[in-house]
Amino acid sequence: MYRKNCYKCHRPSFSSAGDGQWLCPVCGADLTDQKLFQAVSIENSQQKYESVKKSYSPGKK
Repeated sequence: MYRKNCYKCHRPSFSSAGDGQWLCPVCGADLTDQKLFQAVSIENSQQKYESVKKSYSPGKK
């Protein structure tokens, strides 16, 4: 999945194809020559997540 940011309305646009003509679905601006981003890598992909263990103890019913 790919993402481009619109220079006109400043909204993100998403597509499964990274090539070809790309028009902003909000304002219709031509985004074909705009920078292409991986949609899933918007956040830092090097960030490490720690596993969280929760103990479960059933409450009284």
